[in-house]
Amino acid sequence: MTDERTDKAFEEGVQFYRKRPIRVIVMDTLAIFVCFVFMTVFIGWAVADAGARRAHKEARDIRRALISVGTEYYAERESLYDPSNRNGLSDGAADRIAELSTRNGAVILYSWDEENNTPLQFEYRIGMYRVIYTDSSIMDQVGAKGEYEVFYSIELLTFEAE
Repeated sequence: MTDERTDKAFEEGVQFYRKRPIRVIVMDTLAIFVCFVFMTVFIGWAVADAGARRAHKEARDIRRALISVGTEYYAERESLYDPSNRNGLSDGAADRIAELSTRNGAVILYSWDEENNTPLQFEYRIGMYRVIYTDSSIMDQVGAKGEYEVFYSIELLTFEAE
């Protein structure tokens, strides 16, 4: 019996190739990095969204408190709105609003409807969130009136006086 196969003959079947270990390490590191970036972006978005929803809820409470305090001031024949003040509120009104709403953000009243005793436009700031309410005189499905816009602000530069 003679073996007629040559050394260079092709053998059928499964061929195994050895991967280079450096390529495997680079691909695994790249996959882990991509997963880390996606998870970081998702967690950042989820945290910002939860904070925006909380700020929106607090701004709705501030609106109710503004109406209640406005009614108190109306009973005393005074106005809640004072455009000469920096925050647009009469003296003591900001403290009373914070007391009623149990919120600790800053309220700036831009315009007030004296006839209906409601805010037309105000801004509520808490942390990195800014909520601007604008009265649109249109009721939505829940019975709330007006539009709320929530903004997330990032501080880019800080200048301090020397």
